[in-house]
Formats: sequence, C-alpha cells, structure tokens
Amino acid sequence: MNTRTVASLVACSFLLLLVQLVSLLVGPVTGLVCGAAVGALSALLLKFFQIELAAWAGVVLPTASSAVSVAIVYFSRNNQPAYIWLACALALGVSLTIEGVKQGSSKRCALCNRRLSGRVSFACPRCGLTVCDSCWVFEASRCRLCEQNRVPIFPPDARWWDRQLGPRTEHGRCQLCQVPAQDADLRACRKCGRPHCRDCWDSANGQCSRCQWTMEELPESLRPYVLTAEATGREVRRPSRAR
Repeated sequence: MNTRTVASLVACSFLLLLVQLVSLLVGPVTGLVCGAAVGALSALLLKFFQIELAAWAGVVLPTASSAVSVAIVYFSRNNQPAYIWLACALALGVSLTIEGVKQGSSKRCALCNRRLSGRVSFACPRCGLTVCDSCWVFEASRCRLCEQNRVPIFPPDARWWDRQLGPRTEHGRCQLCQVPAQDADLRACRKCGRPHCRDCWDSANGQCSRCQWTMEELPESLRPYVLTAEATGREVRRPSRAR
C-alpha cells in the first residue's frame, strides 16, 4: 500500500467520522439516519479517491468510523440514549449490501473463476477470454490456456505471410526452434534477415527475436499488447482494470 493510498484512506476515515459525529450532535434520530448514509458515503469516497480495497475492508471502514463517532458522543455526553449504537449497525448493513451487490455483479476470470472486481485483468488476443493476472502469461501476452495449447493468432493463408515477410526461405534453420527449411515454412525478418518458422513468428507475436522488428498487419486484438520496435524498442502490455 503506497503513501497516496494511505493518505486517501485517512482522509476518508476522517470525513466519515466527522459526518457521523456532527449528525449525532444534531440529534439521535439524525445520527441513526446518517449511520446508514455513512455506509453509502464510504463507497462513494473510495470510488472518488480510486482506492481498491478488499470487500471486508470496504465494510470495516464505515462501520469503524461510525462506531468511533458513537463512542465519542455516548461517553462524553450525559443522557445519550443507548439506541444511538444502532447507527453502527445501519452503517454495517448498508456497506454489506453495497459490497454484496458489487461482488455479485462483478465479472469472473474465464479460467480460474475468480472475481475480477478490483483485480487487473486482460482480454486474451487469441481466444478473447478475459482472465485475471494469475492466468495471464505476461512474457507471451496471452492467457495460460492459449499458451498451453499453442493457439495461433496469425492466419494460415500463405498469401498473408508473403505480404508480411516475403516468399518462403528455402535454406537454413529457424533461429529459435532450429527446424530446417525442408521441414518448416521459414520466413526471413525484413530488417535483419534472420529466418524464423511460422510457428515461432506466431509464438513471438510477430516480433523478430533478434532485432525486435514487428510485422505491420497485426490483428486488432493483438495491437494493444505489442508495439513496433521503432516506436518503443520493446513490447508493451497494457492491463485493464475490471470494474
């Protein structure tokens, strides 16, 4: 947890405590109504400050803020009715309901079935499934299932390969898997000339393993994860955050 998150949490806690405290000073009934409002206000503040918390933390924050406020008023002022403690229960109930709705409506990882709410997620360019960071192979920019099954992303049409890399190389070996030209369709890199077989080009997402030159006609689903070497000099992956 970084400094910004800690500072934002402190600010949220202070605002919730202040709102509950002022409402209790106005009157017990106002305090009860505000107890429910604190549960909703907490969710709005966390969203405003862009703070991602576990579900239990999203419940504890408004409940604890309400409880501290009630304790301050109850023990510092005489003749306070005991029912003002219900404000804490109302804050707890509202925050539990909000977190329950959020968890119930959030998407799940297509592979491990974990909820994606508050987690980094990726849309696999090969199969289209949305997966969590645990099921994403960062080095290959694809989901774990596509990596295991070696799912291709480039078309098998030889004319498409001719447009990207020129005609098939009749001599030499693939620079990655070492398969000879007699047993594989080798295509040379347009920049450095090193030959790779079509399977290795596909596995590398269209990037040369030596000079990082990248094919021009990448599928649209792959473009967010791979940029040309001229633009960045390296592969760039852009995660999305599930809501």
